[in-house]
Amino acid sequence: MGLFSKKPQELIYDTAECAKKKTRMREMFNEAVNEGDNYTILHATETSSKFERGFVFDTNTTTFYHYIVGYRTNDNQIVMVQIDRDLTQHSDGIFLEMNEIVRVSYNPKYTQACLEYRKGYDSFGEILDIGDTGSKTVYGIPNTVQPQEREAFLDFLESMRSRLEQSGHKQEKWKR
Repeated sequence: MGLFSKKPQELIYDTAECAKKKTRMREMFNEAVNEGDNYTILHATETSSKFERGFVFDTNTTTFYHYIVGYRTNDNQIVMVQIDRDLTQHSDGIFLEMNEIVRVSYNPKYTQACLEYRKGYDSFGEILDIGDTGSKTVYGIPNTVQPQEREAFLDFLESMRSRLEQSGHKQEKWKR
């Protein structure tokens, strides 16, 4: 190690609190989606930024959206349920248009999975941050550590990616 290099800090979290939050997320997902037990779930966040030029000050606003992402391997269905940070409220299930997705990628540095829609679709795609958060997090839901869930989701995305390549959609390099 050099003089100015920093040793990465280990994530500090409460395992009992983490298990409680995973149980609560499962309950919320089952309330929002019919046959919710058939889906494998994990927590993900999306961000949107808005920059506005002002007369005196410029402002940059970032909004965090929290989701429970559920997926089924038998029919390759993905459902997202938006939740609040306190895990008290949730939306209805948002089913992704799987036939409109043409590209799947993953950035391990930022733990972001990207599902990109075809050109001409209403939206660009879903950029999901599937990383872990410790007990001192500021932006996410504290104590959501999910290494097994993340690996299973990445396995699902790899199989989805190979199906897309077989159907003629060019994919970027896959790094894990």
